[in-house]
Parts: sequence; C-alpha cells; structure tokens
Amino acid sequence: MRVGLLATVAVLLCLGGCAPGGLAPVGQSRKPAPDFSLPTTGGQRIVLSSLKGKVVVVDFWATWCDSCPQALAHLQLMAGDPAMARQGLITVPINEQENTKAARAFVDANHFTLDVALDSDGSIATSYGIISLPTTIVIGRDGLVWAVIPGWTQDTPTQIDQALAGALNAPVP
Repeated sequence: MRVGLLATVAVLLCLGGCAPGGLAPVGQSRKPAPDFSLPTTGGQRIVLSSLKGKVVVVDFWATWCDSCPQALAHLQLMAGDPAMARQGLITVPINEQENTKAARAFVDANHFTLDVALDSDGSIATSYGIISLPTTIVIGRDGLVWAVIPGWTQDTPTQIDQALAGALNAPVP
C-alpha cells in the first residue's frame, strides 16, 4: 500500500513540472543540490561539496525495495566504466534509514562493489524531497541538479544514461 501511495504522489508531483519519464526539465528549474556529508560502509566519508567539478550520480535506495537491486546494478556499471570515470563521473549510492550491517550485507549478497553512503536518519533524503525508492539524481559539475528520476521501469536506464550524457557533455563552469 505504501509503495502505491508513494507512486501516486510522485506522479501527481511530476504533473506539475517533470518532463516525460520523471526527468526534471533541463535548464529550467535546475537548483543547487543540497550538500551532505555521510559515512560510508567502507569507513570513509563522502561530502558532496568536495565533488564540485565532477558529475555525480546519487541513487537513494533501501534493502526492502524490490527494484533497488536493478538501480544499483546500473549504478555499478556506470561506476566501473573507465571512460565515464575519465570524464569525471562519481557515483554515490545512499542507503536510506538502515544500519551499516544491513546495507553491507545487501551489497555483498548482490555482488556489488559500491561503497555505500548511509543516511541513517533520512535527513538527506528529506532535503532532496525523496518520496519513493529508488530515486536517481544526476548532479552537474556546477553542483546543480540536472535530473531527478524516481522509480524504476524498463526505460529508467535509458533516462539515466541520457541525463548523464547531457551532464557529462555540458560546458565546464
């Protein structure tokens, strides 16, 4: 029931300004991405503002989310692409409101090698207005949100890739 309600709210919100497929309109209402500093399952700390000048793909997910493994698999492909890394791509999977042990066990069980950031209290998701999981956000080199892609369908990888290509090929500020 909760997922159905969240999907309905997401659709209604997108009717007020999202482009087809849930993408935020590029070049229209691009806003600064809220900064965050989060611990990771690998014992590091990721600070968004320190990544300015890079294109950052953030994916909000949880272990209970049925389509989150597909989103993380796509994120894993992007993270492992040497050409994208040379262009300045950074991927940041953010686990929502779960502990380190649960997030790490999920990543290990699914054979991902991603270092996961932990939003244990949900405050970062709230600052981004996340209402459904997974939600992927592409942030340009200028620190502005390039695209927001909520949910997961067969078209989502193409939507992410298109938004990512646009952000990677945009002029460096």
